[in-house]
Amino acid sequence: MVPRCVLKREVARRLHVSISVIVRLIQRFTATGRVQERRRPGRPKKKTPREDRLIERLALQTRTASSSIIQRQLRVATNTNISQQTIRDRLHGFNLRSRRPAGNLTGLRYRDEILRPLAVPTLQQMGPQAVYQDDNTRPHRARVVNDVLQQSGVNRMEWPACSPDLNPIENVWDELDRQVRSNHPPPRDVQHLYQMLQAEWQALPQRIFTTLVNSMRTRCVECQNSQGDYTHY
Repeated sequence: MVPRCVLKREVARRLHVSISVIVRLIQRFTATGRVQERRRPGRPKKKTPREDRLIERLALQTRTASSSIIQRQLRVATNTNISQQTIRDRLHGFNLRSRRPAGNLTGLRYRDEILRPLAVPTLQQMGPQAVYQDDNTRPHRARVVNDVLQQSGVNRMEWPACSPDLNPIENVWDELDRQVRSNHPPPRDVQHLYQMLQAEWQALPQRIFTTLVNSMRTRCVECQNSQGDYTHY
């Protein structure tokens, strides 16, 4: 029998949406017997012609750009958060397609920009008891990544095939994003964005990290109770 989480991930992959979307649809159908959202008051949101033109231009400028890359570029340029599915829908209207980044290329960047300069030296300084936690996303499991971790003698946490994301750093990224958006105007360029991120990272209170570390036991228990399925974290 195929685990429920595997089925949900396969449906999400085929529909090109996140697994959280599939979970919400299942929950809505269980509660209401339908998957459509109830009509909301007010006028429906309209597509912005400027955003449409910018999406088309970004896709034409870099034919290998994925929807996630276009999404980040739009966020910097317009300070709006458009979903990747919306971007793919609009590109389809232009007879264009976004590209998925090549796994090996992303694995190379992960090795050269994260592992070698940052993660491996830190783990080696921590000693032989240190364990490196990533997940089963494709770049993390690329052959070039496995090779550098084995050659460096790094202990790696093992994950099941249906890999839940229990890493609390995702919550930190979310908090960092909220602080940047609430405390700063839209960035002028990538360097300006980098400076804003650095400033807000230094300002994050230690209690956030302490709370997240202390939540790990509850995270694991909830993940076990849901048999590796979606949790509220």
